[in-house]
Amino acid sequence: MKSSIKLLLFVFVFVISKSVWSQSNLKCTTQHFANENVHSTNPIYPSPAYLTNVQLTGDNCISPQEEAAAIAEIRKNRTLLSKSGKLNLQTASVPHPNFIWPVRAKTGFTDYGYYTVNFLVDHNLTPNNNLLDYNCGNRTYDWAVGNHQGTDIILWPYAWRRMDEGIMEVVAAAPGVIVSKIDGNFDRSCQNAGAGTANAIHVQHADGSIAWYWHFKSGSVTPKVVGDSVVAGEYLGTAGSSGSSSWPHLHFQVSDSAMNLIDPWDGSCNSINAGDSWWQTQQPYTVPSVNRICTKSTVVDYYSCPNPELTFEKDTFNLGDSLWLWLYTRDMTLNSSMQLNILNPSNQNVLNWNFTVPWARLLLRMCVGFM
Repeated sequence: MKSSIKLLLFVFVFVISKSVWSQSNLKCTTQHFANENVHSTNPIYPSPAYLTNVQLTGDNCISPQEEAAAIAEIRKNRTLLSKSGKLNLQTASVPHPNFIWPVRAKTGFTDYGYYTVNFLVDHNLTPNNNLLDYNCGNRTYDWAVGNHQGTDIILWPYAWRRMDEGIMEVVAAAPGVIVSKIDGNFDRSCQNAGAGTANAIHVQHADGSIAWYWHFKSGSVTPKVVGDSVVAGEYLGTAGSSGSSSWPHLHFQVSDSAMNLIDPWDGSCNSINAGDSWWQTQQPYTVPSVNRICTKSTVVDYYSCPNPELTFEKDTFNLGDSLWLWLYTRDMTLNSSMQLNILNPSNQNVLNWNFTVPWARLLLRMCVGFM
């Protein structure tokens, strides 16, 4: 897919002398990083350099044992709630819900973005790296004996720091009744290995379908209890890394009243509920965009799960200091492109270049150095 982003980078944050910048007094350095690749579109200009792809794969983020326990709890609670008049189990003639997006930014968050969609439902049921998402791509994963069954919405960038700040708030995608709630479990898991117990909420809708919200930060989950109603957009908790998880995120999964899997995304390769989107407004398959622009004094970007990231961001520089401009983007897929323009304080374009992504990756960290 080909897409384009135009960035106007005003250099009031870059000014390290009173002189007007020109291309002649800008020097670019391209660094090699451990286990990373460096690519240059033109050695005269600053070189887009830093690639990463967040890894959540490895095993099931909901183990078969955990899934079975969740289903048993839901069925037990549905029976009890039906007997008490809090839940209607006669749902055959009720249309399915149309979901709003199940996350929002914490009030006061002002950056460009805070998440990306990294993994979807796998429609190829043959395991061991046989992948097929609703759009006939491979933005999903499987493992030795199973397939991913939800949509993973991950914090990006600075996931652990953003988790601690409670930036990604999980909200009810549709009105319903809480039929299961789990909280208080360890929320800084670094391994997606089918082990651990996630903090989770399950909400049943009027048609009997159920939305599964998994991996909450411990203690962030709504004080509402099983049997309480929620409305669309109501706060449920904040994203964490509880259970089988290697990165703070929301795993959003949908099942029908009989606990059969539903994929809410409509696409040519959705073999479960073909031609039937469950979203009020379905997002595009890719959303090429910038989540953060910042300046740093170093090429280092330090991630050590599960510790908050050391960002090394800096916005004050002395004459002669090294300065690194960082861009964190999402959905910059193979052959997508960016045009970058750097403007001086007089709004003059002093440096620009185009970059075409040569990697089949979803997340991109790119740094440009001035020395």
